[in-house]
Amino acid sequence: MKSKKILIVSASIGNGHMQAASTIGEELQAADSCSVTIVDFLQVGQFRYPTLNRLQIELMNLMKSSYYGILKVAPNLYKGLYRITENQQTRKIIDFINAANRKMMAGLIDEYRPHGVVCTHPFPLGAASALRYKRGSHFTLAGIITDFAVHPWWISSGVDHYFVANKMMANDLQEYGIQRNQITASGIPVNRSFMPADRSIKKQASQILVMGGGLGFGSMEATLRKLEQLSKPVHITVVAGKNEKLEQHLRVLAATLHNEITVLPFSSHIDSLMKKADLLITKPGGLTCSEALAVNLPMVLLNPLPGQEEENANYLHCQGSALWVQEENDVAIKVAAILNEKSNVLKEMQDKCREVSPHNAGRIITEKINGFVGNRRKRFTGLESWQKAGVQ
Repeated sequence: MKSKKILIVSASIGNGHMQAASTIGEELQAADSCSVTIVDFLQVGQFRYPTLNRLQIELMNLMKSSYYGILKVAPNLYKGLYRITENQQTRKIIDFINAANRKMMAGLIDEYRPHGVVCTHPFPLGAASALRYKRGSHFTLAGIITDFAVHPWWISSGVDHYFVANKMMANDLQEYGIQRNQITASGIPVNRSFMPADRSIKKQASQILVMGGGLGFGSMEATLRKLEQLSKPVHITVVAGKNEKLEQHLRVLAATLHNEITVLPFSSHIDSLMKKADLLITKPGGLTCSEALAVNLPMVLLNPLPGQEEENANYLHCQGSALWVQEENDVAIKVAAILNEKSNVLKEMQDKCREVSPHNAGRIITEKINGFVGNRRKRFTGLESWQKAGVQ
């Protein structure tokens, strides 16, 4: 009988958070020491606990729909909101939302009675932390940050351990008052299928993979048109995600262009597509970029969503594993320079990917969780540390 019960809670805002949850769940189950349950926090209230205040359920639905709506219609507004919540003076807004979500988290804890709770999104992490402050608890709480920069929304004094993408983020967490022994720079966890690819095989034409995330964000049509300026033949595989309308537009467009183009819908075989590709053109979602790093696939980053994706683009560009092209008109010139056989740029970018590859992240996180979950049953109150942090 498995002695430890782990509850992994994520949120289906984008695909990356849920993918990270799935990866950690698989790793923990493979270790055969834990019973694992994965829950989408945004679906909890509506389907599991109908007695919850209707306002709480509507708040969760509003946050999800507003996120997508603002990104599509007014991305600069989202950027402003992101920057506002970076300011510690707005901590009360974060605390209010965490407190509003606390009852849903309490329902999950009472139902599953876990030894450990692992969150891959700040909403459930904040709710679990607020619950510990309100009534104390026996479960260990860990957060896995799925981007390459820290946002204050992740910061809660009730969290026992953080897993982050790099050492710079560990330093940033310390600036927020988190103790260094509560932080592991593990990398962002990706599925084991994303392993380093053999990139020594010569191809007749360079293979370019174009992605816009699972929801198909990004001006992918414009990107395909710009790539027509390339002087050498390329084969382009474009993944439209779950955006069926975009997929149809891309198929019609591809038939009119000179480059050889394959259009795919949402795919569960991104690992194979990445291993076959020489270059990835994408918006810089944390999970997508981590998967590319794991297979040593250089990236050209376009159209980052305001806020966290801009932070991701900046980090990867500075590391040399990706090129952030801020003017879309320049994409063909930049791609041609990277793929130029007379230069060593592509090889250098592959080497940089290898240096920051997260392919051991899942194992590192699993071993750490197995080490501290269930080994202590001390009731958490944390009142003193919460008061120091000014968190209610």
